Amino acid sequence: MIKKVFLAIFFLVIFTLVPSAYAADEFATSYDVLYDVSESGVTTVTEKVTLKNLTSEYFANQFKLTIGATEVFDIVASDPGGVLDVTQEQKDISTTIVIKFNQQVAGLGKILPWTLTFKSKDFAEKVGKVWEVRVPRISSTSNLESYNLTLAVPQSFGQPSLISPTPKSQTTSSGKIFMTFDKDNLQASGISANFGTNQLFDFDLAYHLENNNLMPILTNIALPPDTSFQDVIYQRIDPKPLNVTVDNDGNYLAWYRLNRSQKLDVRLIGSAKLYTNSKVKNPSLDEALRKKYTEAQKYWEKDNPQIVDKLNEILKDNPSQDSEGKARLIYQFVVDYLKYDSERLKDTAIERLGAVTALNNPNSAVCMEFTDLFIALTRAAGIPARELNGYAYTANTSLRPLSLTKDVLHAWPEYFDERRGWVMVDPTWENTTGGADYFSKLDLNHFTFAVKGSSSTEPIPAGSYKYVGNDSHDVKVSLSETDFLGKAQIDVAIESSSPILSGFPGKVSVKVTNTGNAFYPSAPLSVSANKILVLNGLGQKLGPIPAFGNAEFAFNIRTGTLVDSYNDQIVVYVGGQKFTKDVRISPFFLFQTMPMVIVAGAAVMFLVYLVVLGGHFYQKRIKVSAPGDKKRV
Repeated sequence: MIKKVFLAIFFLVIFTLVPSAYAADEFATSYDVLYDVSESGVTTVTEKVTLKNLTSEYFANQFKLTIGATEVFDIVASDPGGVLDVTQEQKDISTTIVIKFNQQVAGLGKILPWTLTFKSKDFAEKVGKVWEVRVPRISSTSNLESYNLTLAVPQSFGQPSLISPTPKSQTTSSGKIFMTFDKDNLQASGISANFGTNQLFDFDLAYHLENNNLMPILTNIALPPDTSFQDVIYQRIDPKPLNVTVDNDGNYLAWYRLNRSQKLDVRLIGSAKLYTNSKVKNPSLDEALRKKYTEAQKYWEKDNPQIVDKLNEILKDNPSQDSEGKARLIYQFVVDYLKYDSERLKDTAIERLGAVTALNNPNSAVCMEFTDLFIALTRAAGIPARELNGYAYTANTSLRPLSLTKDVLHAWPEYFDERRGWVMVDPTWENTTGGADYFSKLDLNHFTFAVKGSSSTEPIPAGSYKYVGNDSHDVKVSLSETDFLGKAQIDVAIESSSPILSGFPGKVSVKVTNTGNAFYPSAPLSVSANKILVLNGLGQKLGPIPAFGNAEFAFNIRTGTLVDSYNDQIVVYVGGQKFTKDVRISPFFLFQTMPMVIVAGAAVMFLVYLVVLGGHFYQKRIKVSAPGDKKRV
């Protein structure tokens, strides 16, 4: 009998982009892995691997490893026989390492322990005030007997403000924090750790508006809004808008009037603070918005039979999952199914394909397709979902690419969870980083410019407002070390007739303007007076007002009799602040224009008298001039 000889090439893809096609069932593997992060962020990875032959018919003489990293260096491998021959190939967003063993792993039960070490700058990064560490998940592979991973980071990074999944243990020794994980942790997701609770950005945005219509128009631009995970202040906007309002998605819309053929350049300067945890403590979603966020839209064809069939396929084994569970299954499908196509970024104008086209063309996706497909499937599952557009900081555009425009714009989705509220995720970056966890908790690099929920196409984010033929760079965002204090400041203008006529219906108008640099939250508003009756002055609600925005209210007032005469004070309470206006109530007959009214009345009476007198003389004249009756004989 001739013994079969087989050259086994293993793809234990620790940071894989594509599942292994040639994993061998004839060998079992065990791993002890250490990620040791230095003060500079360079990570030394040490993998102690034990390879066990489960058959007497095959042997292995080399091992192949694909890593989702672009900067891999100082690669060394060894086994009990000494140093191993190692070759590497870097292609697109991954590095492939091939290790040739000094001895064949031949014979049933044969065991070969060997070690691989390498360094990379792609796993830890200092971003502004925050250190971020990302370890992608391990791939699905047969006969993986054990996988234990230790993550070591300098104590100087501080305690982790975010760590997902939860480590099995955490200890401190020799200036390092050691966190341990096992196979169960890392097959579901990679490791995501942040050291720092917030991130600061300064921004300088340009918007180019143009009216090509024959008539004047009223138009708006979307300013970066406050969200559950970010606060924004505006230091300057030039020119100042007519008003800044809030739409149903929470966008801040600055309104401008443009004359025929007018062009207008708007510049916005401000700062943003991004948070690890949501600011919303008791999340809720209005039923009308819940319905809106589960409807079909252009590019989000949630009722399309192909989308529905694919959703049923994704959830068939887990139909009763909660919102987070269903969203995770959908998210993982999108991450694994689509393939990022960097060639599309070479086009000057990237066409948005939409969910159905992305489903049918999985090998040609950019961030828009990852986002659209996730939203369509999530809405089909009855889970509210919407799109976020904005700036995403990345030091490595190969691993964490930006796809919308040259103005470093990015698109990512979020879904609503009853317990956690709005949850941002990024299937694009989990795909391109080979499984780093961008589902459990997003990083502090995603700065939202615009929210698309009620519409899949509007509003458009900063960086997209351009004249025809204008190709300027309109988004400037930089990391900042300077914290800021957002302060909303309101000014209240109270207007009424002067004086107020007693006994007649009247009105009082109240205009509330936010003159501060930050969002003014919703607050109670009331209007009252000492004697004047304000009919609808209690129980009013001042909606949220962004910086440079205003809101106007009208209140009906009544006085007593026609002869009331007194001084009074109109009092406006807004969010605990008091504003007043002194007013005078005067009787009608003492009103300063009364003499004019009397003179006008006398003139009218005199005119009537003249008309009547003239009519009398006219009638008399007719009678005198008329011929008398003559009797015929």
